[in-house]
Amino acid sequence: MQLFPSREVLISFGSIEIRWYAFLIIVGALIAYYFSGQDLKKAGYQNDVVDDLFVGALTCGVIGARIWYVLFSDLSYYLQDPIRIIQIWNGGLAIQGGVVGGVIFCYFYAKKHNYSTLHIVDLVLPNVLWGQAIGRWGNFVNGECYGPVVNENFFNGILGFIKEGMYIDGAYRMPMFFFESVLCIAGWFLIRFLKKHYKKQRGNGAYSYLAWYGSIRILIEHFRTDSLMIGNLKMAQVTGFVMALIGLLGLLGAFNKLRKKKKPAVIFDLDGTVLDTADTIINSFVEVFKKHKPELVLTEEDKVSFLGPTLWESFKKYAPELDTDMLVEEYRVVNRRMHDEGMIKPINNVPELLEYLKNEGYKMGIASSKQTETCLRGLSICKLEDYFDTIVGVDKVEKPKPDKETLVKAYQALGHSMDNCIYVGDSGSDIECARNAGVYAIAYVSDELKRQELIDSKPNQIIEDMIELKEVLKEEHEWTYNMM
Repeated sequence: MQLFPSREVLISFGSIEIRWYAFLIIVGALIAYYFSGQDLKKAGYQNDVVDDLFVGALTCGVIGARIWYVLFSDLSYYLQDPIRIIQIWNGGLAIQGGVVGGVIFCYFYAKKHNYSTLHIVDLVLPNVLWGQAIGRWGNFVNGECYGPVVNENFFNGILGFIKEGMYIDGAYRMPMFFFESVLCIAGWFLIRFLKKHYKKQRGNGAYSYLAWYGSIRILIEHFRTDSLMIGNLKMAQVTGFVMALIGLLGLLGAFNKLRKKKKPAVIFDLDGTVLDTADTIINSFVEVFKKHKPELVLTEEDKVSFLGPTLWESFKKYAPELDTDMLVEEYRVVNRRMHDEGMIKPINNVPELLEYLKNEGYKMGIASSKQTETCLRGLSICKLEDYFDTIVGVDKVEKPKPDKETLVKAYQALGHSMDNCIYVGDSGSDIECARNAGVYAIAYVSDELKRQELIDSKPNQIIEDMIELKEVLKEEHEWTYNMM
């Protein structure tokens, strides 16, 4: 093994070499993967999606970058001996082709899994700037991406450390790789900052990337003297102009009418959102505690706290010394009896709302911490069961709310994905579940004692009457928790 055997090679094992260029591309890709993973998970995508996108987009990106380079450098040279095409060390990669290859993979992946392509590239593309910024240092090692001849004193100050590497063909050259690297990182921070302040619309992340990076390439290629050419034009300037134009038009909303917007899936929590079951829930707990823990004195605030958490959470909180599973089973027996006695009714205006949603073509579901059979029993008693296309109760998941599994199974059963879905709930646990799933969260204030809890849970919107949902659905924005 030999470390740094030459300027271009990082390490060699006999005839096997690991070059700086490849190493830096991988480092840049991993940084982009890290930030993209954070953003995708925050938006509700699961870990396997993040990993699939990284492997697939990176692979297709490298293939696309190589094909682009071959097409616009010296195609006849590679056609004379096609094996040269796969010899990446013999020539290089073109970033624009890498972007195209990666986006193509994202398109087919999103289509296969029923995700929004634009939502995914919104989250991923801006982070590609890190990969491009780090990758440019691979060009530096290879003596590439430079500009016109400059005086030696051009490198005085902060540029001094790259002076020697920019001595090419007997003269000092302007370090265009360095300027592009810095501009890429600056663009990443700028897009990150503006994301919090500009109008939220699908595509802003992707369009911002295209506008910024396209503009960078127009500028950099103006000075660069080792560009790939297409006729008498610099290929990167041509594609940079196209990218910048698409990005600018996209940010101005020029493509919004071309998007076919699908109605979002509307998923409800059951208790306190669709059905007024507060009295049956509270009375069921009171009856169970009266039998097994008669000394327990419950305040009104204690009773309200039963609305939202799972049965296990509530029983462990107030009777940790007792057998929780036994208490849960007894609670269900009592609760079913109260259902059959007709102690439940629809929340005010819910029947009218459900009829409206059904007539408008919305798919609806229930995602509840109750048993599925109990959900069906309550809906049937109130004659509301025919409005819902799916019901996911606690018995159908391994991890109950606030974990996202309940919601994920519900929107998948409806043929939707997290990037076009609404969840309406009346507890902090419901809103946390929506956040975890990346789903647009609407908090229904059914009890003033829970208002602050709901505000603290940070829903997208708060409504005080379920009929208000009709007006919410008329709003023009994206139906995801983080909007982008």
